[in-house]
Amino acid sequence: MNLTVTTLLLRAKSALAGFGVLAAFAVIALGVSLAPERAQEQDEAGDLRELALEFLEFEQSRTPQSADTPFTFASFEIDSDPVEGAVLVQRAIDSVGALNLNELDAARNAARERRCLAEAIYYEARSETLAGQMAVAEVVINRSLHRAYPNTICGVVYQGAERSTGCQFTFTCDGSMAVAPYGRGWERAQNVADHALMGFARPVTNRATHYHTTAVDPHWNDTLVRTRRIGSHVFYRFPNRSERRLLAEREA
Repeated sequence: MNLTVTTLLLRAKSALAGFGVLAAFAVIALGVSLAPERAQEQDEAGDLRELALEFLEFEQSRTPQSADTPFTFASFEIDSDPVEGAVLVQRAIDSVGALNLNELDAARNAARERRCLAEAIYYEARSETLAGQMAVAEVVINRSLHRAYPNTICGVVYQGAERSTGCQFTFTCDGSMAVAPYGRGWERAQNVADHALMGFARPVTNRATHYHTTAVDPHWNDTLVRTRRIGSHVFYRFPNRSERRLLAEREA
């Protein structure tokens, strides 16, 4: 009996778990006739599949992978001969482009940043106009670019979320997220997030890093410069040196 097993192998190292990851896809081509010994042939086919996977795992274990190692694509063929036994041949597939793990990590990070921004827009401003939602997105992005805050969108949005009070965005610690985002409001929030992250939005808050609703008058707004009101939100930015002096004189 002659049996050929062709396997496409993708090898990489998981950046999160720190363990080697092996994904193998096998296509079995059986060049056999429908003989009475079919059950025995099926057993032999199973044995050869196991042999192929054991070989791939061995290759993975003896070749350390780093986060910079591209995926490796290869073809493996097993020939079964009554005299010679199983022979495994490896052939590289040069026509398949390599995928860099760093690029995959960047894509995952971008997806997380997009979701965090969309969540802020949805929970903080889903009842606002498009301008009001863009303004909230702008504040989040402005903070991520300011040295006083985390340098990622998710870091900004969820800063202080582990505390019952003191979170920077109320929805992250008041139980609002118990109800998952849904419907047209969620779809719109994601679209606004995409628009803002791609840089298509025209600045509307004059570099604002803070806002609150018109229903409250928090103590911290006395130390900031009001920029404008959009919908039900009032926006503020940090003062420059001369403005800080004026604010201090006003407080005195």
